[in-house]
Amino acid sequence: MSSATDSGESQTLSFWETYYADEVTELAQRYPEEQRHITIDWGDLLRFDPDIADDYLVAPDRMTDLLRDGLAEFPLPAGISLTPEAIRDDIDIRVVGLHDADIYSPMEIIRDADSREQAYIGVRGELAKVTEPKKEAQQVAFECVRCGVTTTVPQTGDDFQEPHECVGCERQGPFNVLPDHEQTTFAHHVKVRTETPPDQRGELQNESIDGEVRGDLVWSGGEDFGLAARSGDSVIVYGTVEKRQVVEGRSKTCHFEEYLDVDAIEFTEDTNDVNIEEHREEFEALAARDDAVDIFADSISPELYATPEWECALEALVAYLFGSPRVDVPEGPTIRGDIHVLIVSDYGMGKSMVNEAIADFSPTCIKESVTGMSSDVGLLAAAVEDDFGDGQWTLEPGILVRANGGHVILDEIDKTDADLERMNDALEGQQMVDVNKAGQSATFKSRVGLLATGNPVESRFDKSVPISEQLGIDQSLLSRFDAIVTMEDAANREKDSKVAESQGMAYVEAQEYEYGDRDEFDHLDRVVEPAVGRAWIAEARENHQPTLAPEHVETIRDWYADEIRTLNEQFETDGGGDMPVPASARSVMDTIRFAVAFARVHLRDEVTQADVDRAMNLTEQLVGQTFDGSSNVFQSERTKGGSQDDRIDAVKAAIRDHEGEQAADIDEVISAAQDRANLSPSKTEKYIEQLKKKGEVYEPEDDGFRTS
Repeated sequence: MSSATDSGESQTLSFWETYYADEVTELAQRYPEEQRHITIDWGDLLRFDPDIADDYLVAPDRMTDLLRDGLAEFPLPAGISLTPEAIRDDIDIRVVGLHDADIYSPMEIIRDADSREQAYIGVRGELAKVTEPKKEAQQVAFECVRCGVTTTVPQTGDDFQEPHECVGCERQGPFNVLPDHEQTTFAHHVKVRTETPPDQRGELQNESIDGEVRGDLVWSGGEDFGLAARSGDSVIVYGTVEKRQVVEGRSKTCHFEEYLDVDAIEFTEDTNDVNIEEHREEFEALAARDDAVDIFADSISPELYATPEWECALEALVAYLFGSPRVDVPEGPTIRGDIHVLIVSDYGMGKSMVNEAIADFSPTCIKESVTGMSSDVGLLAAAVEDDFGDGQWTLEPGILVRANGGHVILDEIDKTDADLERMNDALEGQQMVDVNKAGQSATFKSRVGLLATGNPVESRFDKSVPISEQLGIDQSLLSRFDAIVTMEDAANREKDSKVAESQGMAYVEAQEYEYGDRDEFDHLDRVVEPAVGRAWIAEARENHQPTLAPEHVETIRDWYADEIRTLNEQFETDGGGDMPVPASARSVMDTIRFAVAFARVHLRDEVTQADVDRAMNLTEQLVGQTFDGSSNVFQSERTKGGSQDDRIDAVKAAIRDHEGEQAADIDEVISAAQDRANLSPSKTEKYIEQLKKKGEVYEPEDDGFRTS
């Protein structure tokens, strides 16, 4: 071995010891069954030695061999399987984290490929297609039919390589392939396509580049199905650009195309911007407040005028974001913890605005419109014949699979011909999606919380038709939703003027902030900013699994039997209209999930009676909502303490009752508002601010208020 090689080994050994000692030890413990690779960040190479980092970009194969040689010299305990020989023959080194200057779009690669061939680069895009994993021979043992001697031939490229002559008798065969011979080795192989996402390319441009993936990289990124389960995700694919001759039928053409020999894949959606520790002090203080759920709900979309319907929906959406832990008993029942919400309303009532806000608050979310979906493939998963030209099949997970562990928002759910009922299994129980087509069989997890929004089947609600008939969704799918909120855009001059004022002032504030000298908001003010909310939700979902006590079950049992079940008969007797989903035993589990989610908001590990009370109140509002054709009253107002105007009047009355020689004390007003209209402190303070802006209340002294 040359002194230059010795020097390279010494340098790279020092790199492993300095930056990746723990990772190397973990690799040694997991090899060979669980892990055959190690991933390093190119930035660490740059910090260790800029020359080595630059050389890796120019000559990745040579530098990978040097890194592997240095790794082989790493001092490991005796008696483990990871020997120096195994490292040199069987360990992949994946390099990620290149600077942006070395990461390109597919079109940039195709346009300037000649200047980048053999260089190590990254391609940023969407993992558009992944073929079914197959075994590819790396080395094949052949037996000579004439003399029985075995000859091994390494396999490179796409064409199968046979021996030129036997190493024993030196004749040119014939030979038998020995697939089970110890010298015949295989690696898994898939083809992948990386595309520029549709929203980042022109309509007439199909910007994509294909690549080859081998080894255990095929199984990266997905718990059960590897890359196939990540189809559609945002990625940076790392490797070298090579040329491949285009074959049409059996004829080779003079055309060549670029493809990637892929060495590493980085899933950019896995590296989100949630920084729990950065915001911990702030969200823990907010979680400790009694009105934590209210302030979070008010912060979701502050520009929205909170009608009673929207207040109910926003409270349910807080539960949706925080979710409830999944209960999965071995050989026993599985109870989902994800919360599903459906909002159906007339046009122009703010659904899109809220959807955008919910996506901002969710730590992990896929938001899509189902407009134009003609099948359920985009929602669930499918096996489809690919267009790589070799007749393979591609497993294509839909968004309910790709978002596993997070949230999905589906807008315009009423505008698709897809078989939505096929989502039933994906949303309940085990939450699984099965694919079985053309000999391809797979089962994907779909453990997500779903927020679906849409319009009535005739675009606007019709008071003469039962609501359930206007939702346009099969009853079996409706039953999967924990919260269904329906909203009618009924004309009401006072309410309409306030909606218009709220939207207009929000625009004025945003405009002044963008182009003027405004540095703070009134209408757009949020107690909980999205970055803080994401960290809060991530902490709650990762580290808090609140438990429900038996006495809470007794409370919910009595409430359900005595109050909720009687609503069905009550509405029929009162002529109050038609409930979208009649009260049923599912309301019990909905309520339990809500209670646990509200406990998570407070970062509690045990559900309290306050959480249960809030959950029961929310369920009562949800099953009680209806449109009363004779009075145009939203039914939930009967159980929620009146309209927003009524609650504002209650706050004004509370101030009037407690003002005398001195201004009404804020604590007395909050207590009185709680008694009068069941208002939380944050709601009372919010309504006081509205009254101040209207000139109906003023503040002559700190924390003291008078009516005008």
